[in-house]
Amino acid sequence: MAIKYDVAFINPFLEAVVNVLSTMAMVSATPGRPYINTRRTAQCDVTGLIGITGHAEGTIALSLSKGAILRIVSNMIGEEYTDLNNDIADAVGELTNMISGQARQNLSTMGLNFRASTPSVVIGKGLRVAHPASGPILAIPFTTADGDLVVEICFVRTQAVAVGKEVAPQAPAPGTQAAAPEAQPATPAPDPGQKQEKMDQNAIDKFFD
Repeated sequence: MAIKYDVAFINPFLEAVVNVLSTMAMVSATPGRPYINTRRTAQCDVTGLIGITGHAEGTIALSLSKGAILRIVSNMIGEEYTDLNNDIADAVGELTNMISGQARQNLSTMGLNFRASTPSVVIGKGLRVAHPASGPILAIPFTTADGDLVVEICFVRTQAVAVGKEVAPQAPAPGTQAAAPEAQPATPAPDPGQKQEKMDQNAIDKFFD
């Protein structure tokens, strides 16, 4: 059965990107239409990758164009950067960690708890990114005034990825007891001071059989 990413699972990552870049770097990021990265390579100039375990297993990647990351880091540090270097690579790792951390915190309110590994960073567009080989890579592009960035989510455990009813739970292994279904929590009210971009379920479902 193909993995289908529930929109309630994806939106916390969109919100995390918008919030982290806005609060930490004063950069406005607008999400675009999702797509599947079939090439399994870095979409932009510098990419941070972090492994995820817990309710789902897989990876999260943050890939940024040179213009976007130079502006983000320059705003964060208060010093103008003009080229990719070790400071930029460190910043991409930290951004990947912050975005993953905020998304995981939001998901924990829905009873989905995750653990993250230490981020790794690769510099170079088109390089292979170490996502799980068996999982589809859902890529969500963002635009900023200085360049583009992409967040990629790749998970390989279908029963943990579903938040709502979009993916049927798998039967428990013989000899184990099925867990009682968790109550669906109320959706938190959006911050009135900031416009939150949301993705509807149809935007996700159309990319999966």
